[in-house]
Amino acid sequence: MKLASYTGTHTGYKGAGNMLIRFRLKGVYSHSELVFMPGDGVDHLMPDRACEPIDGAYWCASSTGTDVMPEWSPRRAGKVGGVRFKRIYLDPEKWEVDECAGDPVRAAQWFKDHQGDLYDWQLIVGGVAWFIPDKRSRYACSESVAAALGYIDPFRYDPCVLKSANLIHSIQAPSGAFFI
Repeated sequence: MKLASYTGTHTGYKGAGNMLIRFRLKGVYSHSELVFMPGDGVDHLMPDRACEPIDGAYWCASSTGTDVMPEWSPRRAGKVGGVRFKRIYLDPEKWEVDECAGDPVRAAQWFKDHQGDLYDWQLIVGGVAWFIPDKRSRYACSESVAAALGYIDPFRYDPCVLKSANLIHSIQAPSGAFFI
């Protein structure tokens, strides 16, 4: 399992969104994806039951405000935004990909259980979206990945903080304990 952090910039309104998120975070990452790899033992949890890449595209999981939920999503199929699995070609010019500490089965199961949950616009736009109701089942990209990895208070993780936390958690002491 790996963590992919987006450094590229889309065209059009998505590109403006990438730039605004980076400006707000004062960082270089605007999106996070959890990448499931062959050998992770999660083939049975993937939408097509296989982690093998197809044309270089791997199964990734996250939440997005702009993707349409696939027809096989148990909730909100055809609706825009939310927690989803998606095959993505991780172009090295647009993505930084790192090893990810955590249990791939637990993470994939979390995404399977939450597939179709709403995107967390309130987290993205901050206090100006106070009118959006309770957030129990809404997730931004990094928030969904942090929750799937079992991090405490996943709403505190933006793409930049998530990458840093992952790098810290991925450094293991000889005893197997994590440096914190």
